Amino acid sequence: MTSASDMWLRESIATGDVERVRPNMGAAGDRVNDARRHVRSARLLAEDDPTLAMAACHDAIRKAVTGHMAAAGLRPRRGEGAHRVVLEYARNQMADKIATEDLLEAEDIRNDRSLAEYGDFASGQLNAEHVRAAADVAERIVNAVASALAAASKSRRRST
Repeated sequence: MTSASDMWLRESIATGDVERVRPNMGAAGDRVNDARRHVRSARLLAEDDPTLAMAACHDAIRKAVTGHMAAAGLRPRRGEGAHRVVLEYARNQMADKIATEDLLEAEDIRNDRSLAEYGDFASGQLNAEHVRAAADVAERIVNAVASALAAASKSRRRST
């Protein structure tokens, strides 16, 4: 019997939302390291530049999840909708690794990032407290991805 996550992945590949590539654990590690730096930067910028800090929280989540994708030999399509596809991947392929609440919050952070980038009066709607909460979510997601990658790497070493 095919699981919902398997069906989602097959459909995403068939529609071109996700592409198969060579698995790359080195790229995965780089993306997780970038994501950790983005969370730190978001915390530093929260007071002075909350819109940029919110974008950093979103980028941290996106880079961590695309790191997981890289390790699995996948990448999101380029262009419009790619950020949405990354979060769909997280919900469908990493639901056992990332807390459901954090996955829901990640979607809110994606929407806040859109507001920060394209919205009117974004600086009046996003504040340091909001950014700090987003940074906490981003950090938990980054840590969950890093743990999943470490477990996968350890499992591969044992099987060789």
